[in-house]
Amino acid sequence: MDRVGAVIQDVEIASVGEIFSRRPRGLRINETEALIVRAMTDDGRIAARAFYLCLKPDGTVDLDTIASGRSRARRRRLASFLKYYGLINREGRYNLREAVKGWHGKQVEALRDCDLIFVP
Repeated sequence: MDRVGAVIQDVEIASVGEIFSRRPRGLRINETEALIVRAMTDDGRIAARAFYLCLKPDGTVDLDTIASGRSRARRRRLASFLKYYGLINREGRYNLREAVKGWHGKQVEALRDCDLIFVP
């Protein structure tokens, strides 16, 4: 798939209950927040990506915790996103709530055909 450049315009952390009236099938009970990243592509479209996770009360997320199946895959996808775009410099505990404030204006890549932010 072709990739096009994009710039992050909006990042928000929202509760799953605020986004959906019913919990989507496949989400684990501990995946209570969603990190939603929106970016403006070079050709003027909006590309987005949502990551479901569990934030601790202090705003940190542990990317190395033991999880199973789809939950582990979602956590690895978030870790890949953070590492690929240089938004994280180490693994382990990472204060995501504070870090998202500095993401505006960062360069990312989007998939041309489906308006999604590219995650390796």
